[in-house]
Amino acid sequence: MAKIEITPETLAKMIAQGVADALAAQKADRVQAAKDSKSERSIKNEILAVKAFKKAGFGDVKLHDDVKTYNRWVAAGRKVKPGEHAVKVKNLRLFHISQTTLVSLEEKEKLVAEQQEAIRKFNEKRAAAKAGQQQASA
Repeated sequence: MAKIEITPETLAKMIAQGVADALAAQKADRVQAAKDSKSERSIKNEILAVKAFKKAGFGDVKLHDDVKTYNRWVAAGRKVKPGEHAVKVKNLRLFHISQTTLVSLEEKEKLVAEQQEAIRKFNEKRAAAKAGQQQASA
């Protein structure tokens, strides 16, 4: 059997190459995972949202932390201040955290009840419209 000799320099190069290959593979996996988790439209909307908030004078923003829809702020225990206007990004109406205030427990319960009532009314109207369409086609 032939004897294989490796010099310390050769071993160091082999290790360095192996580490570089492993890091490149990890980076490729992370990039692919990030791409898989969001659609192209979602990524474009996020870019547009950041640009819109910078243009509106809010500076650097972190989406999903500093910027949310009205309902997401309510769910997070905050309410939009009176007189504040949403920043429009395609079909989204977004508010910055600086446009909101903390909600007390009583206010939060009231807001949730108002939302549920609005949803109930909407569903009733939709059901009535659907029933009217079915009667017209019969």
